[in-house]
Order: sequence, then structure tokens, then C-alpha cells
Amino acid sequence: MQANERIKHLRKEILKLNQEDFAGKIHISRANLGSIEIGRINLTERVVSDICREFAVSRDWLLQGTEPVFQENNDPFADEIVKIYLSLNDDNRKYLRGYMQRLLA
Repeated sequence: MQANERIKHLRKEILKLNQEDFAGKIHISRANLGSIEIGRINLTERVVSDICREFAVSRDWLLQGTEPVFQENNDPFADEIVKIYLSLNDDNRKYLRGYMQRLLA
């Protein structure tokens, strides 16, 4: 499986997101994502970084197919926080980030 195919697999089979929602979370157009998924255009470093950051995906898995799919974390509570965060809409994510930043201040 190539990187573009892994992106489509991640979006559809693992995260269960449509192209519009996935693309919005990584700040590209739906058409651009579709072109990446079918291999019409190449992945950019920015898109790779955004996918890894936004969805906690392992860079090695995304680019080479090396398991695990998600970045390893030895803290089960942190894993639960990531799952909850990924299920939030954009407004709630912004609110949560602001709240966490205030806690650190």
C-alpha cells in the first residue's frame, strides 16, 4: 500500500471521516485531498505533518507502512484524552486548547 492509499484507508476505515471533514481538519480542500488519495498529486511535507499532528498518526506508518498506525504512548490516560479530543468538533477543540493553556499559565 502506498502513502496515498494509507491516507484513504486512515480516513475511511479507521477514522470513519468523509473527505470534506478530513480535509478541513488538515486545512486543505476536499478536491486536493481527493487528488492526493488517488495519487494525482504528491504529498507535501506540510500535509504529512498536519495528518500526523491532527490524528496522532505515526509518520513511519504514513510514509512507509511500518506499524503501529498511531504514535505510541505508554500512558493509557493520554490515549483516552487523544480519543476524546479527536471526537470533538472544531469549536470544542479550540475551547479545550484554550482551557489547557490557561491551566499551564
